[in-house]
Amino acid sequence: MIAISRTGRLLRRLVRVSCRRPRVTVNLALILAIAGILVTVHGMGFKTSGRDVLPQDAGYVKKYAEYARDFGELEDIVVVVETPSFEAAKAYASRLVQELRASPVKFPRLSYRIDPKRFEGRQLLYLSTEKLREIRDKIFDHQEFMETFANDPSLARLLEGVNVQFAQAFMNNVFDLGIGDEGPADTRFLQVLLEQIEARLDRPTPYLSPWGTLFSFGKEADPDAGYFLSDDKSLLFVLVETPKGDISSFAGDAKAIEVIRGAVTRLRAVFPNIQAGVTGAPVLSNDEMSAAFQDSQVATVLSFVLTLGIMWLAYWRLGKPILMLIVLAVSIAWSLGVVTLTLGHLTIFSVMFISIVVGIGIDYGIYFLFRYEEELFLGRRLNEALEITAARTGPGMLLGALTAGGTFLVLMLTEFRGIQELGYIAGLAIMLSWLAMMTVFPAVLVLVDRRHALRPRDHKPRAHELERIRVPLLEGVTRYPVAVLTVAGALTAASLWALPSVAFDYNLLNLQAKGTESVAWERRILATTGRSGFNGLVAADSLEELSRMQAAFEKLPTVSEVDSVLRLIPEDQPEKIAIIKSFAPLVAPVKIGRGSPVDLEHLTRVVRDLKRRFDVAAAEGGNKLPPELRKLRDMSGALLRRLETIDREVAEPALTHLQAQLYRDFVGKFYSLQRNLQPRPVTLAEVPDELRRKFIGASGHFLLQIHPKVDIWEREGAERFVRELRTVAPDVTGAPIITYEAIRLMERAYVQGTVYAFVLVTALIYLMLRRVRETGLALLPMVIGLLWTFGLMWVFGLKFTLANVWGLPLIIGTAAEFGLNVVMSHLEGREHGGPLVQRSAVMGVSLNAFTTIVGFGSMMVSHHQGILGLGLLLTIGTACALVASLLVLPVVLRLMPQPAPKRAPVPKPAESTSAA
Repeated sequence: MIAISRTGRLLRRLVRVSCRRPRVTVNLALILAIAGILVTVHGMGFKTSGRDVLPQDAGYVKKYAEYARDFGELEDIVVVVETPSFEAAKAYASRLVQELRASPVKFPRLSYRIDPKRFEGRQLLYLSTEKLREIRDKIFDHQEFMETFANDPSLARLLEGVNVQFAQAFMNNVFDLGIGDEGPADTRFLQVLLEQIEARLDRPTPYLSPWGTLFSFGKEADPDAGYFLSDDKSLLFVLVETPKGDISSFAGDAKAIEVIRGAVTRLRAVFPNIQAGVTGAPVLSNDEMSAAFQDSQVATVLSFVLTLGIMWLAYWRLGKPILMLIVLAVSIAWSLGVVTLTLGHLTIFSVMFISIVVGIGIDYGIYFLFRYEEELFLGRRLNEALEITAARTGPGMLLGALTAGGTFLVLMLTEFRGIQELGYIAGLAIMLSWLAMMTVFPAVLVLVDRRHALRPRDHKPRAHELERIRVPLLEGVTRYPVAVLTVAGALTAASLWALPSVAFDYNLLNLQAKGTESVAWERRILATTGRSGFNGLVAADSLEELSRMQAAFEKLPTVSEVDSVLRLIPEDQPEKIAIIKSFAPLVAPVKIGRGSPVDLEHLTRVVRDLKRRFDVAAAEGGNKLPPELRKLRDMSGALLRRLETIDREVAEPALTHLQAQLYRDFVGKFYSLQRNLQPRPVTLAEVPDELRRKFIGASGHFLLQIHPKVDIWEREGAERFVRELRTVAPDVTGAPIITYEAIRLMERAYVQGTVYAFVLVTALIYLMLRRVRETGLALLPMVIGLLWTFGLMWVFGLKFTLANVWGLPLIIGTAAEFGLNVVMSHLEGREHGGPLVQRSAVMGVSLNAFTTIVGFGSMMVSHHQGILGLGLLLTIGTACALVASLLVLPVVLRLMPQPAPKRAPVPKPAESTSAA
């Protein structure tokens, strides 16, 4: 009898034990599968947060968790409202908040503005200290003019005041002659005033306040003050905090997001001209996980169906292929149960493992079935065929499982938790699928193939049928080694040339499903504001430290804005209050009277005096007179001529209306100044609840949110942003930092995983073959297949991404498995005078490749672009490995010098009985 390796003997015993009581084996397998499904249904969870797949002992992960405990939810759901009309956006936001408050989900915080009325009477505290000093100096210098105009706030009195103050400059630098060392000052106040007077003499025109060019205080709040708007005010943001019990929960987030999107959908009928969408970190994560989960379900069903179709085409029957798929499904149920008990969750990285296992796990059943049926064809009895298959094909199957499963399991040696879990889950599932094919599947074959147990011992196939174990097409191709190797060499050389051109896309948004709402609105925010909706996070122990850190962050080139409680708590409040108290006694007693009626003759005399002063200035200044003053001289002259010729009945009503508008405008601004003369300090106790929850922690620490000015979704922008933030606070955390570190860890993990996979398969193949040359030959398809894969990636424009690059270790394992099976079949044939490569090996490798391609290719129906790219890369890599294994490798094997075949020893009767 043919000598059998120690591994083969162990596997033969395993199959013998499994087949001794086949019904017990099958029933036990089904019971474990049902238990696994029940455990999975009740215990399996899904983690959508990127933090969950990172090393939990990393400083930035610990800090984020610490901030989450201290400040609550750090990442809001964001509803983006886009409309040309601010009033419409405001109405929409108000209605949306009402809808959400009435929903079954209780949101802790819904906000889209901070009401400025909370801080009435303290407006001056929010000005800088320098601006307050400027206001104080203006009031000291022009107290007399202020009191005089307030007593008679008329057009004539206003122009008289300008005339009187001209030499010293109206209201401290309204304008000067422009001849001295200080240079020309602002003349906009008088220019706007003269333009308004002359325009009203011709026709009614919109009022334009001149006080805005003069007063830097007492300004009424803008209508959009306090609203969360983009810089160009085209986007209004509604911030929604996830319910506490649902934080970091896939199901909870999904429910909250569904409620919000439902409200947005209902409001489309009420606000047809408004566009609104939902985004933010929780939504992006939820949408990605939802798409991946749905895609995995479709891909799993599709992979089972297509695999069954491939096997039907190969075997021209469905019975045993269906049984093989059932056994594979049983092993997957085992895997899910073990994963639930040991990990308890899946992530975006591991959710597609079933499709991968279908493509790989079915291989071991195919190898087993092909060799088993070949042994039956050669006249073996049922048990003998099973045991010989286990002894001779089993070691190759085991090595294939160790190779494929090992390429995943070595990922557990990396530092990235998401990749570690993927390696554990996929590696475990592959090894369990091999175990099922070596135990449950033989037991199933015993139950369905009992007729072969009674076959006569001396039954042999006809001589001409023995040729069926050969592969004429393969042997024909190997007769043209020069042509095959020339084409292979040319393709390899072209792939090496294209290799540097294969790019790497680090943008995680490009991995999401096309048309995903959250991605589309995140991109729109980025395009409109020039920054991402994600921000860095750091906490300060005191207001002093908070102020220092905020100032340092604001100076960084990559930072657009810094949010903290300091937006509501002004700096240097004692000093500012002292400045206000210094001029308050001059402003508080001033009472504004009623202006005298418009007197056209009086106004004409005032304008004539003003024109005369400009004429004097022009005579003294000559060519040095600034253009602004020259323009004012011309305007005053034109206005004077207009006043001297206009009809009184036309002029006085128009100017009376203008004077009333100036009066109301001045009264509003001046009284606003007076209302802010006795401010009390703004304290932490007065911070609104919606901001207190966000910026003041339970421990009393203060949170800073640092918004990027650069595109953090691109590697260069993220790297600059993180590097600069760490110059101020080395322990900074937040979504941009976590994403950046995740990318770095994934890069390192993929490199480590690829190297580990190469070392592992090389070691396993060498331990199996114990020959250096044959080990190198078995690895040849892996090397050539990888190079061809890179070349085809360049042809198809496929880039490496953070989702598909981990497919490289899997391609290494698959190609090495193909090469090993071809070399082992060649060695067996060389040892016993068989063909170059046995038909069962060729058909097994071919069918396994096609089923693997089907398993991987099923991922290409995914909407998630990362999963689609992974499926495409693995499909290309498997196809290249197949061609290299069945076309290039056999040619090289034929060219190798072959030792003379050894005659098999005649088996002893005892051995025959034992084998039977």
